[in-house]
Amino acid sequence: MLNIALLCCAISLYLIATLLIIKALRGSKKANDHETADKGSLESINNQSQAGTSTDLFSSQISRAFMVGGLGSLAHIFLAYHYSVQNGLLDFSLGSMAILISGLLCLIFVLGGLALPVRRLGIIVFPLTVISVLFGWFWAAEPSFRQGGSAASTAHIVVSILAYCLLAIASIQALLYTYQERQFKKRVTPAMLIALPPLQTMEQLLFRLIWSGFALLTFTLVSGAIFSNEIYNRPFEFKHHTILASLGWLVFAYLLLQRVTRGIRGSQAVYWTIAGFLLIQLGYFGTKFVTETLAVQ
Repeated sequence: MLNIALLCCAISLYLIATLLIIKALRGSKKANDHETADKGSLESINNQSQAGTSTDLFSSQISRAFMVGGLGSLAHIFLAYHYSVQNGLLDFSLGSMAILISGLLCLIFVLGGLALPVRRLGIIVFPLTVISVLFGWFWAAEPSFRQGGSAASTAHIVVSILAYCLLAIASIQALLYTYQERQFKKRVTPAMLIALPPLQTMEQLLFRLIWSGFALLTFTLVSGAIFSNEIYNRPFEFKHHTILASLGWLVFAYLLLQRVTRGIRGSQAVYWTIAGFLLIQLGYFGTKFVTETLAVQ
């Protein structure tokens, strides 16, 4: 019953936060359209004086929505703990990991929003989180519990999850950057465009996320090689998730090398970011999906 209550609470708060952001965006879009229509008229002076008030109102509404989403992420984390951890054992099944990783991803997003101008991206992050939670909840598979092990192995697992979360947010950022750039070229300003920070800020955030995720992914692969060498007497296991994760690392390494040496810009970096993340996504969730589907059959 507790898990069901936490599930309903998290989903409800995420949806309320999304609706609040949509409401704020519609209000801001109407204000911008009204201001554009009145340019050059006598009312434009009054509109300019009210621009600051409209901006403050919009920021207040977004902050309120972000606070509701933050409460949803806390409920989500409690759900992930009660759902994925039982008797000190962590469930590594696909459904359990979908709930746990989506909860950590949303929590990282909320904490990042305290310092970075990404709060309005909740209009994308919160609905995607709801989809991930529902998928994990209804995914039918046998639990796959593993002993926590040493502190080093626990750190390896935590860092790998954090790396995935950061690169997942970077991929969302890359998709939104592409959308924003195309809308600018079309010279249109839909409500969604108002939700996004300036294009240059979007690019800076994208590479910050990639650098952070790449550093954690590097630590994950190195520590994984050390554990593999201790257990199997060889540092590299030719398994699907290891190979795909290594290929993803190479893609991000090449992207960052091009950024440093040639100054590759956001529009070119988008494709490499998506490609690298898809390889990492397939490395765990793809192989888990296939193996658990075959097990059910």
